[in-house]
Amino acid sequence: MRAGLKLLALTILFFTSSLILLSLINVELNPLGSTIVRTWCEVRADVGSHNPTECLTYFNSGRIVLEEAISLSLFLFVIAGTVLRMEWRVGLAGLSVVLLVLSNIVPPSELVGSAVSWDLILFLVGSMTFAGILRELGVFEYLAIQVLRLGRSGFSLITLICLLSFVTAAVLGEVTSILYVMMVVLEAGTILKTDVVPLIVLSVLATNTGSAALPIGNPIGVYIFFSAKLDMSSFMRYALPLAVANLIALLATSYLLLRPYIKTLDRLLKTFNSNIEAYLTTYYVSIDYRRKKALSFGLITLLTFILSVSLNDYIATSLTHIFGIPVDPHSLLAFIPYIFVTSAFIIIPLEELSKYLERSVDWPSLLFFIFLFMLAYSLSYTGVMARLAYILSTIGGTALMLLPIVLVTSAALSSVLDNLSLVVAFTPLAMTLYNLGIVSKVVFFALLFGGVFGGNFTPVGSTANIVAISIAEKRKVRVAWHTWFRIASILTGVQLLISLMWVLFSM
Repeated sequence: MRAGLKLLALTILFFTSSLILLSLINVELNPLGSTIVRTWCEVRADVGSHNPTECLTYFNSGRIVLEEAISLSLFLFVIAGTVLRMEWRVGLAGLSVVLLVLSNIVPPSELVGSAVSWDLILFLVGSMTFAGILRELGVFEYLAIQVLRLGRSGFSLITLICLLSFVTAAVLGEVTSILYVMMVVLEAGTILKTDVVPLIVLSVLATNTGSAALPIGNPIGVYIFFSAKLDMSSFMRYALPLAVANLIALLATSYLLLRPYIKTLDRLLKTFNSNIEAYLTTYYVSIDYRRKKALSFGLITLLTFILSVSLNDYIATSLTHIFGIPVDPHSLLAFIPYIFVTSAFIIIPLEELSKYLERSVDWPSLLFFIFLFMLAYSLSYTGVMARLAYILSTIGGTALMLLPIVLVTSAALSSVLDNLSLVVAFTPLAMTLYNLGIVSKVVFFALLFGGVFGGNFTPVGSTANIVAISIAEKRKVRVAWHTWFRIASILTGVQLLISLMWVLFSM
């Protein structure tokens, strides 16, 4: 009841402040203002005229400002409700979309036809199902065992856990990565009988770092990839090198910051060496011929999946040349997971594949994503993002100023807000700046880096953070906010500084 009253009070505050602030932003009839408003008018069927003066008059009218205030306050209403009670998010997002439709602020045809990246939704369903199959085949357990087998010193254990987090997040997604890396971390804590909170924080930071390397690693990366129509080569050029550099920085900084903890791990690893050997022996003895065959198939399938995603653009180009019909790389990528899901019938009975579809896919989260995309689209449709683009362009002026502003702002906000919600809201703004020729496509990566690395500051900054904390609490391991921030603030600060230099270097 108390949370509901807080949300109601916040909603009133959001609407009032949005209405006041948006009414104060008056777009002027200058080259920048005319270009921004003309771009907005092109997506509005109700404008009636694309004459710059008429468009500008309509854009600055009280009716449009009211629509913008309602749209923005509904979006903030969902974000605030999610922060107050995570389990409310689907219901609140659905309610907000219904209000948009009933108030006719955004036509239903626009929400269905233009707001949602359905290829993204299709890709997420396939990827989650594929991850569930790999889990059943024992791939993740095998990777965890290898970490325990090779990590015979404190820093080598930290390095291997971070590498496992980084790689699995890059190719399978942050949620899948942290689920299984947390199993490794908690099992290591049980064997060594030591505090694993620093390992938990490091594994989450490494997971989020790896999730920025490729578009499939993080929902915000996938969203930016599809929304901005980027190609895999762009991620290979801008995102992957920075992610690797930030992983190295994470390891180097943690070696200096956590030196006493690393020495404790060294001592414990020597003391409990026999426990580790017994654990490994039990695992290897338990693998029979059938499990070994399934594991081999899973590892080969995983490697082939990684290769297919990496070569997606080349495959699309080759298919275009072979069949003479244009093959869109983004649409092709949406179907790649299903190639491997359907091939699993070699090991798994065909009738059981539907069970993995039911159990492995986070359907409430997908529905939340769909509603969130519709709410974010309403920010563009009503003109909120056009108005913000005008202000940012006026203040920043050049790409040299705008790129750091985008990076720092998204990082600061994602530390306290869900980073997917933040990026969904900011992507139309980035696209507006890009379409106007004010910035290059590096702006999308500035948004990605800010959203990903900024989420490392607090336990609620990203989905991986929240999942890790939840798993730890189930095992009676408490991660205090001040402990998290003490470790993560310095490590994340270094990563953001490197990201800022990389963005400026790449512009």
